[in-house]
Amino acid sequence: MKYNENLARTKELLRLVIAQMGKHDAPFHPVNYAVWYEYMAGINDALNREVNELTTDSKKLDENIVQRLFDKHVSDMTEAKARRIEGYLNRVLGVVGSSANEAFGQVDRYGTSLTAIDKELAQAPMSQETLHLQVGEVLRETRGMQDVLSTLKGHLTATRGEVEQLRDELNRLREEVLIDALTGLVNRRGFDERIQHFVASGSGFCLVLIDIDHFKRVNDTYGHVFGDSVLRAIASTLKSSVKGRDVVARYGGEEFAVLLPETGIDAGHIVAEQLRDRVARSRIRRTKVEEVIDSITISAGVAEHRQSETIVDLIERVDAAMYASKDGGRNKVTVAA
Repeated sequence: MKYNENLARTKELLRLVIAQMGKHDAPFHPVNYAVWYEYMAGINDALNREVNELTTDSKKLDENIVQRLFDKHVSDMTEAKARRIEGYLNRVLGVVGSSANEAFGQVDRYGTSLTAIDKELAQAPMSQETLHLQVGEVLRETRGMQDVLSTLKGHLTATRGEVEQLRDELNRLREEVLIDALTGLVNRRGFDERIQHFVASGSGFCLVLIDIDHFKRVNDTYGHVFGDSVLRAIASTLKSSVKGRDVVARYGGEEFAVLLPETGIDAGHIVAEQLRDRVARSRIRRTKVEEVIDSITISAGVAEHRQSETIVDLIERVDAAMYASKDGGRNKVTVAA
């Protein structure tokens, strides 16, 4: 069991966790509670170390940071766990398949050798009837063993199929772990994985960060259900506007990220402007009242990754450019300095 604190301890933790949550900028939801529960309980060393680093100088944690901490340190089915399970299954499959084939081959060779001996004995000038009968009996036993092993191999083959099916399910689960449930886009964890891959490849790429303009006003005016519809609609527009190896991710809340591999800053700027324009020209309808909502726009920042630049530094540059777009009147794209 992951949590084994007694009733008195959980009551005390409830008080401490609520107080701790109130010091930060994330909503009071179960994900936020789970992060701070494990932190205050002291049962997750990796989580505590990262939280302590993030909260130096009394820095407040927002919802995006809390969600990332939950995905990384609290959620039970992590990408790393899925990979470890898959690696274990692959090793089992290799050992089982290799052992079965080797055993069957050995028995087959054994039967062939005994057949040859039997022929030699049958052709001998002297009578070897007794020995011949014994060898014949061994042959019959060997054939019986072959039949048994053949059946066993069939069972192993069936088992192999079941394990492979399990591996496929794990692959699907791993993909689900990397997908945002609301929008169907790559989630923050998936984004982190992709951008690390792009940096490691050294092939160069552009990053676009996007924020929906006045999204809080949309939620306050029309409600969170419609706000979710806006998120899904914009996600669909962004995804349909890119191609190939380009990656569109929900970065957090009303923010999106677009990774453009092997793209220079001029081309990246063009793509970002196309995304901004497509969203600005789109119209989102409130189906129940047949009302079309105008002026849903986005602000964006774009930058090309520099050689030896850290991911944190890149994101800070693009984030600053995105906020420059918002400060400059919104519905704009700014190239990072």
